[in-house]
Amino acid sequence: MKFLLRAKFIFIILTFLIIATLAFNYINRTKQINQEKIENIDLSKEGITVGVNIEKNHPNGDKIKIIADLMEENKEKKIIKLINPVTKIIKENNETKITSNYGYIVNNYSKFKLDKNVKIYNSKKKFALKTEKISGIFNTGDMYTNLPVIIQIRNSIIQGSSLSLKSYGEYVKVFGKAKLTID
Repeated sequence: MKFLLRAKFIFIILTFLIIATLAFNYINRTKQINQEKIENIDLSKEGITVGVNIEKNHPNGDKIKIIADLMEENKEKKIIKLINPVTKIIKENNETKITSNYGYIVNNYSKFKLDKNVKIYNSKKKFALKTEKISGIFNTGDMYTNLPVIIQIRNSIIQGSSLSLKSYGEYVKVFGKAKLTID
């Protein structure tokens, strides 16, 4: 009987040790996986930021908000490159949304350039603009492009060979051969 009791006791201890070892390995492995996820983002590269949210409030109540997936900054040339930026301009409770694949803030952070698949929307004014590139100035809200544009205002579509926008879109001028289609 003593021998059987010792065998049961040893079996229980071995079972407990195996379960404790498995639990320890599981916890340790989970910690390693979580550490590897953090280490995949290379933070050693200076001037690169993942997940960007920039907001600028003007004294008159106007707001500019820029959200981007990635930001690369060159401090020597004072250039910021944004990947997949979404810009929201809120002026007098009127929101304009600007999207593109790439955005550049240049000239001592006073001018911007949007590149590849540029779209400008204003749902309140029922305004949509599509082009490949557009450049502009932050302070005045002036924008221009020398590439073909498509503008949709309510039920009208305007196609032109270039464009000039003044004061965040208050004044729009289409250059070259412009084609107007009314639905």
